[in-house]
Amino acid sequence: MVSRLAFRLEASFIAKLAALWAALLVLPFAERTLLGAKTYYFLYVGLGLVFLMYGLSIRSVFSFLRRTKREPIYVWIAFLLWSVFICGILAVFAIEYDLLPRTADPSIARSRPLIDYLYYEIMTFTTVGYGDIVPSTAQGKLLAMCTALLGATHGVTFVALVLQALTQHLPAEPPDKP
Repeated sequence: MVSRLAFRLEASFIAKLAALWAALLVLPFAERTLLGAKTYYFLYVGLGLVFLMYGLSIRSVFSFLRRTKREPIYVWIAFLLWSVFICGILAVFAIEYDLLPRTADPSIARSRPLIDYLYYEIMTFTTVGYGDIVPSTAQGKLLAMCTALLGATHGVTFVALVLQALTQHLPAEPPDKP
């Protein structure tokens, strides 16, 4: 009974985290589209909240892995999906605030294609940084720094998650009484 209650509480917590991640995406949309503001206040608040949400999410993942049976391959696949998700969140900020420099291609009217934003975030997140897309504004550089910091800590977190998945075992069930 205790495990069911713990599972329900954890599922409730994960649902709340998912709702908070979705609400985080409202910030740039509200500032730029709904309010029509040319400021970057919600960008700064949003990037701070990304770090906070990342910490809460990783905490819940560790808590979940402590109580469940897991296979390292599933941890690896989930972590890759989680990486793309984080880059997607940061790409939304880059898209909404138009933080990447305009292209020289005259066929592209306003800004870069959407895939460029995701490409830029993944290259910065993984700290590969080819240098083919370089932010030109202070806000774009701030986004790049936050993305690189998240990416650097993300790799360390991945190692910790895999080690936890490989080394910790579920407690043995008590033997049946004869």
